Amino acid sequence: MTFSSAVTDQRGMYKITVTGVASTAAAGQGSIANPEGVDLVILRTYAYFRTGSTGATNLDAGFTTVAATATDVLSTFDGIEATVGGKVFYCQAVPVNETQDAVVWDSDKYFTLTGSGSCVGLDADFYFEYIRLA
Repeated sequence: MTFSSAVTDQRGMYKITVTGVASTAAAGQGSIANPEGVDLVILRTYAYFRTGSTGATNLDAGFTTVAATATDVLSTFDGIEATVGGKVFYCQAVPVNETQDAVVWDSDKYFTLTGSGSCVGLDADFYFEYIRLA
C-alpha cells in the first residue's frame, strides 16, 4: 500500500443570495455555476430566510443543468413569509457514520432554485459547506 499527502485547502464555504421573482419556470428563481470548476461534495447546506415570499410557493433547489429543476437541497419546501421569515434551516447533509450517496455539485452543473408560485418578497441566503474533489 502506498500513501501520499498534499497540503492543500480542499474545503470551502460558498454563499448565494436570492431575491425572489414572479417566475414559475424551471430554475426561474435563478441558477449559478459551480464556483470552483471541480466536483464538490456538499457537506452541509443552510438557508437563511430574512423574508419569505408574499404569496404561497413551494421551493425546489439543487444541482443540475442551467435551466432545470433539482430537489437534492430543497423539495417542495414552503417558502411563504409566515413559515420561513427570519429563520435558518439546515437543508441537507451527508450523515456521519452512515453509508449514503453524498450530494455532489458536479463541475459542469448549476445550483438552481425553482418556485411553484411567485417568490416576490423572498430574500434569502444559501450557504454551502463543501470539500473539493480535485
